[in-house]
Amino acid sequence: MGYVYRRQAIDDLVPGMVLGKMIVTTDGKIFLNEGAVLTLRTIQTLQLWGFRYVEIREERQNDWQGTDNDVKNDSEEISEQTEIQKDVEQAALELENAAAIAEELISAGNISEDVTPEQDETEFPSNVPLEFVEHYQAALQILKKHLGKVRFVKDDFNGDEIRQMVTTSIIPLIEDHSVTDFLQMISHEEDYLYHHSVDVGIIAGCLSFWMGRSYHEIEETILGALLHDVGKALIPLKVLNKPGSLTDEEMHLVRFHSIRGYKFLKEYGDFSQSVLLCALQHHERIDGSGYPMAVRGDKIHPYAKVIAVADVFDAMTSARGYGSRATPYEAVEIMKREMAGKLDQQICSIFLDKLSQRFVGDIVQLSNGQRGEVVFLNPHDCTRPIVRTRDGEFFDLDKHRNLSINKMLHS
Repeated sequence: MGYVYRRQAIDDLVPGMVLGKMIVTTDGKIFLNEGAVLTLRTIQTLQLWGFRYVEIREERQNDWQGTDNDVKNDSEEISEQTEIQKDVEQAALELENAAAIAEELISAGNISEDVTPEQDETEFPSNVPLEFVEHYQAALQILKKHLGKVRFVKDDFNGDEIRQMVTTSIIPLIEDHSVTDFLQMISHEEDYLYHHSVDVGIIAGCLSFWMGRSYHEIEETILGALLHDVGKALIPLKVLNKPGSLTDEEMHLVRFHSIRGYKFLKEYGDFSQSVLLCALQHHERIDGSGYPMAVRGDKIHPYAKVIAVADVFDAMTSARGYGSRATPYEAVEIMKREMAGKLDQQICSIFLDKLSQRFVGDIVQLSNGQRGEVVFLNPHDCTRPIVRTRDGEFFDLDKHRNLSINKMLHS
């Protein structure tokens, strides 16, 4: 009877299809043998690794009458698939060797070799306490020093210094509920990766403290949060800092960062399995809709669940060089509306409850341009408080649904 071989786009694969060509990993190990029956998990893994096409085989029907042209077409298609497979394997090889990618980009003039980070020039408003500024700057410089080298000099990565920084710079901040307010005052337009990592470390530390976790658990959670995006330090800067939409290939590369981070920390750092899982699982979701493994609920490490909440909140409320910065009110509303069932409900409830306690007294700008102070929280919806404007007018945002808080004012 024989087989017919054809190229199939990854997005068009369905469980039950049969692989027509062996897939070998970059280190020479067989990932899938010819004849393997594809499952949903296998297809998801192929998507994760950046494959765009694979070769599928089907049984040739008995009544098929082949011609010389048909045989030629089949041969050409198999040859083309072989070339595509080579391209895919080469792309995977580059993913596994981020330093080589960086060197190639440097030689092409696409990025600068910023091995030693410049002195941070982050500006802080005058009403941010000096103690916070000193601790934040110290943490930022240490992360820039080590994560900035990951792309080039992996062996120089010093996990001990980062671990010590947790104790000296982050722990002293987490008992002060005001730190979440201070984070809103910092611009992240430069060095977003480093700022975001420090922010998530602080927020995750606060959240762990609010949850009543032990000192050791808080330390480990903060360490995992500081390093949760280490895999992104292996992504070419022109992709990582791209202001517009990413291509499919670039998106695959970015989504691969959690696995890259896990593997990097396992190889180059002396970290607990809990910290490694923070890097691997911070994009997993309770309902199984996350990545990279699409695991559910109790399969996600408790620290990673905390970091997921901190990561989502900071990503929405951080100022970058592109896109808009959500206010905490908008972020909370989005998290309640769109992340229900995806983030751990108990952790979210604790976080939102503690966060909203800081809302009263906020100086804000409404969507109609008026400025005022939050004077009372709606017990049913903290994102729709009562605001008193500067001319003494009161707006109950729960009743004035056409109005919203669109800017935080810090003076």
